Amino acid sequence: MKEKIWFVEFPTFQYNEDVKALAKENGLTIIDAYFDDGTGEKDVPKLTKKSEEVEPKEPKKGKKAE
Repeated sequence: MKEKIWFVEFPTFQYNEDVKALAKENGLTIIDAYFDDGTGEKDVPKLTKKSEEVEPKEPKKGKKAE
């Protein structure tokens, strides 16, 4: 059986999604994109970086300054 490789730009904590969980669900092995030689899988889950959030976050609720 051929190993299914998913090249992901590290560090993986920069993504909104749980990269390790997605890899496990899809039978993929995560390798740093730095080593991408073009042999990775083409049909892989879509990832979004935390800095690229589409919707603005709600302001935190708390005490107002007096």
